[in-house]
Amino acid sequence: MPWGKSDEEKQVEAAQRKLQAQQAEEQRAREAFLRTPVGQATEAKKRGDRFFEAQLDAAQLKGAASAFGSSDNTVRRHAGAPDTLGQIEEIGWRLEHVSHAFIETGATTTNRMLGTGQGMVTRGVVTGFYLFRNAD
Repeated sequence: MPWGKSDEEKQVEAAQRKLQAQQAEEQRAREAFLRTPVGQATEAKKRGDRFFEAQLDAAQLKGAASAFGSSDNTVRRHAGAPDTLGQIEEIGWRLEHVSHAFIETGATTTNRMLGTGQGMVTRGVVTGFYLFRNAD
């Protein structure tokens, strides 16, 4: 018998490695899906939960305060929330209640160089709280 593995054994091992890699990728994709609101809603539906709550960022407030005391805020709206809500309803949930809250993540204040007062910028996110009822 020659040293080493036959071509057939090498092919079998390569096929096994390929299958293991494919299964690992499928597991990573499933875990990533379960971290999304749609994935969480799917699991809650399977469990038979009566209610499901999702929290989605609706907008983000950013800004900067300069050394001259001026300040500038910008609002960045998040796209995709209505689509996410629609996907959750397609699973079998019915939207019951919506509320929003501004959650401050930081603030910057600078003294004005000329004149009096201060420039202030607040940073944060507007989060939507969506309560769904099981439609079954």
